[in-house]
Amino acid sequence: MEELKPINQLVEPDERQRFFARLDPELREYRTLRQEDIYKDAAEISLHSGVPESIRSHFATARNLLAYSWFYYPFNVTAELLGYISVEFALRKKYPENKRASLKSLLERAINEGLLTEAGFSVGRRAQEVAAHHRAVRSPNRDLLNQVLGAMRELRNGLAHGSNTLHMKGAEAVLFCAELINQLYPSPKDG
Repeated sequence: MEELKPINQLVEPDERQRFFARLDPELREYRTLRQEDIYKDAAEISLHSGVPESIRSHFATARNLLAYSWFYYPFNVTAELLGYISVEFALRKKYPENKRASLKSLLERAINEGLLTEAGFSVGRRAQEVAAHHRAVRSPNRDLLNQVLGAMRELRNGLAHGSNTLHMKGAEAVLFCAELINQLYPSPKDG
């Protein structure tokens, strides 16, 4: 059961982190996960400067939650949820005239307008595996982009409406969200 950490343990690593390992590319072997591994994951995820500042600021909280998951493991999933919320925030900023539109209809509009493409996601087919990991429904008659975005909506809804889900996939989900948001707004270097 999750409980408030005692004040004298707030800056101690969550004991669950010791169960994870990372492949050390130099040693070519697995080693215990370190705080800098988690921080590096969060630091490598970013929104470009063409994304409005209010969205970049909102999204920074998801990145910080990832970094702080070293100290409190469930922040991994909280970071994922906030990443999904940032996606919806970005879509609502992009389409302000659609105040009552659902996340699904906003995503469909962005796809139909050519803003979101499979090529814009580095996670590509791996995102499909993440969705399967979370038991998201996949339909063989939908293309990859629609499958992944459908899975994202299901994951967001599952977390937003209450869940005991715990996993170590927060960084992958937040990266996916960043790549989606980055596609919605032109990058200054593209212009």
